[in-house]
Amino acid sequence: MNLSEEKTGNWAGCQGATCCPLASELKKCEERIKQVEYNIGRKCGKLSLLLMQAAALISESGLSELVAPPNVNRLEKENVIRECIRQLMESHDGKGGFLMKRKCHWQAIYRIIVDKELGVANGDYEGFLQLTGMIEPVGCRIPFSVSALKQISKTNFTKPFAKWVYDPVYFKTRSPYDQMVAVAAKFKEILEEHGL
Repeated sequence: MNLSEEKTGNWAGCQGATCCPLASELKKCEERIKQVEYNIGRKCGKLSLLLMQAAALISESGLSELVAPPNVNRLEKENVIRECIRQLMESHDGKGGFLMKRKCHWQAIYRIIVDKELGVANGDYEGFLQLTGMIEPVGCRIPFSVSALKQISKTNFTKPFAKWVYDPVYFKTRSPYDQMVAVAAKFKEILEEHGL
């Protein structure tokens, strides 16, 4: 199409992605951008993980006087937490299914982040919401839900993880409690493997 065709009305105009090749190309570009953002997030998380592991090895080997450990700033910590959440989402239970199955399992992530003092105070749901905007992996299998997090007030998961005990007052059956404990324990383990 040239400018004279547009002026004379020979151009039918955009009819959406099914008819317009430009709209179709735009859709492909948007999908590619999302994939690139996801890959960048993963690679940044892996780089931060490697830096933290190197710092831990230097500290353990007694060479810390000779080599200054890398500065782990807030952005690096967020990237490591994002990578840990991504790994948690991919973790499986003993039956071959995913360990993290429901949106309410974000309560376990919240609890461990609070317990480990990784930027959110106890009861600071708004702070966790802001942090989640930075740490939630791109294309997360189970996206964060504010309403699911706020349901924590109806359970005893508001207590530190070390003080969790099954209480039939909060749970009709033991299964939801056991699942939440498994998610929290796995997330805590993954964070510790990454130096947090």
